[in-house]
Amino acid sequence: MRRARLILGTTNSIPVGTTDDDIETIYQQSYKPYLRALYRADTIPATLHLSGYLLNWLEKHHSEYTDVLSEMVSRKQVELLGGGFYDPVLALIPRPDRIGQIESLTTYLRKRFSRRPRGIWITEQVWEPSLPGTLRSCGMDYAFLDDYHFITGGFTGEELRRPCIAEDQGKTIVVFPICHDLIQVAREGQPKDVIAFLKDHATEDPTVVSVLIDEGERHAAPARRSKRAAGRNAWQEELLDLLAENREWVDVVLPSRQLKEFQPRTRGYFQSAAYAEMMYRSLTPERQEAYEGLRRRFTDDRDSNILGGHFRQFLTRYGESNLMYAKMQYTHVLVNQIRGDKYRKQAAREELWRGQSHSAYWHGRHGGIYHNRLRKQVYQSLIEAEKITRERGIFIPSVVTVDFDMDGLPEYLYQGHGINAYIHQEGGQLFELDYLPVGWNYLDTLSRRQESYHTASAGKRGYDSEMRKSFMDRFLDPSVTIEQFDRSDYVDLGGFTRTPYQRTEYKREGKRLGLRATSTAIPITIDKRYTFKRSAVQVDYTLTNSGDSEFTSVFAPEFNVAFFSQKADSLRLFLTNAKRANVEISPSRAVHPGAKEIRMEDLVNGLTVILNATGADNFWCLPVETVSGCPSGMETIYQGTCIVPRRQLALAPGETISTTITLAIE
Repeated sequence: MRRARLILGTTNSIPVGTTDDDIETIYQQSYKPYLRALYRADTIPATLHLSGYLLNWLEKHHSEYTDVLSEMVSRKQVELLGGGFYDPVLALIPRPDRIGQIESLTTYLRKRFSRRPRGIWITEQVWEPSLPGTLRSCGMDYAFLDDYHFITGGFTGEELRRPCIAEDQGKTIVVFPICHDLIQVAREGQPKDVIAFLKDHATEDPTVVSVLIDEGERHAAPARRSKRAAGRNAWQEELLDLLAENREWVDVVLPSRQLKEFQPRTRGYFQSAAYAEMMYRSLTPERQEAYEGLRRRFTDDRDSNILGGHFRQFLTRYGESNLMYAKMQYTHVLVNQIRGDKYRKQAAREELWRGQSHSAYWHGRHGGIYHNRLRKQVYQSLIEAEKITRERGIFIPSVVTVDFDMDGLPEYLYQGHGINAYIHQEGGQLFELDYLPVGWNYLDTLSRRQESYHTASAGKRGYDSEMRKSFMDRFLDPSVTIEQFDRSDYVDLGGFTRTPYQRTEYKREGKRLGLRATSTAIPITIDKRYTFKRSAVQVDYTLTNSGDSEFTSVFAPEFNVAFFSQKADSLRLFLTNAKRANVEISPSRAVHPGAKEIRMEDLVNGLTVILNATGADNFWCLPVETVSGCPSGMETIYQGTCIVPRRQLALAPGETISTTITLAIE
């Protein structure tokens, strides 16, 4: 008799930094009704993955959920999957952290549910060939991957519904293929369509198993009602009923049972890949267009010959993602240098792991890196980890040199008691400013990039060719307006933001850094000397006309400062004029003549960020906003406030002018 075997379940995780209200909404619409339906259908087993961060939240806010889940585990209706505790992309984090996060969730599940997980959920299906050794070292017997990995590994037909063995360095793990077509049927159709799919794919071979493990959020009760489920308020209840009614030919199994009865013998090697949509999103719009053209030439749009991009390309496409990644890797080194204090090391490691939560590092269906709150949480966790590594009474503020962002050039990192201030050699610009008491990076900005889903109106806002940082040295034609600057519709005459600055002064513990650059486009040499204070960065500029004729331009260094929001309850701006009077101004785009400094009140952190520029003729002030796609449509997201102090220049040959600009926090 032809039968169908099915592994049924969900994967459930919440990005670190999600508000309690948002998690509560998801819980009421998705997690709670799904578990309730599953509890009632006690003859149907399910395979569930819940991240450690989500489990902690459930224990705190809805312990009844974990109590019910514990009962279902004890009666062997539910098999729980392990994974990284804070849901990191395993391939992206250092191997010791992979092992640590997996073992942390394993320990939690064993203590809370009295059962050790033997299977693991691979976050976002990001796979690299070296993972089997790590997973086996953590005691995992099996994992799940999208069947697209199997396609790229050369599997076809019914092989796409059979588990196989993945191997690295002599260590093996069984991998189950998740059935992409079945998931699409479940997302777009009715429960009866799922049954029909299983009927069409029934076989006499018991080693063939269809895996339907989808995101738990997609089971939101209000959105999944069907006629038969009306009054029972759940799409999934109807599916569970149908599975029970058809149990004579549909066998819903747990992965452990499938492996116990039919241990696979076929070996497979998978390329570094993720699911198709993610690999597509990692491409630039130009490469996405080329990819679409190539895909149209194939009859099967999931052909093994068209892989698309690679997850790590998010690090090159979004420079801000690479800076978070670099911060995470640098913090990992600091944490692992702690000696002789296991409690301090564990506390620092826990914050490091929180900072490895994957969502903020890439642009996915829910916005990811575009969401201010997620990036702020990553930085806050990493900064807190770094603070813990600093041993009281021994740490000495200093400037260290290291290739922080892995671009082949050394960066200069000032690490003090009150602030961290990181200087990039290219452009001599400040690219990270951490205020340590509150764990806030005031340069956690995001530039405006073109996305393939952007409309013409989104494009009219303008796109940035560089990341939004501070002390970005620009020279503009006097005719350039603030509107043109906002749209990036202007020419930066000097090109200093992409010029490598040469070091002229440096003492590790001197709290000073001297840099110099000469433009190849205009006859200007810039000397800038950074002075690092407890809660301020001061830069003394010297501009020299190295040409043989008068040079006329506008010196317009750009500063971008990241706040939580530009709403009145988060941010207020004040202008200090020549009379030293503070005048409140709007965060909207505007020109402010006669200003000496701008005070930005960060009401979220209870701090004031002050930008003071001597000799400035006026200040430009404008918000930086990005347009991001999300399930509900287009979303405009505030990323930071841009301040440009402008000074008219008319320098005779050999003439020098000096100015001082200070960015301070109080």
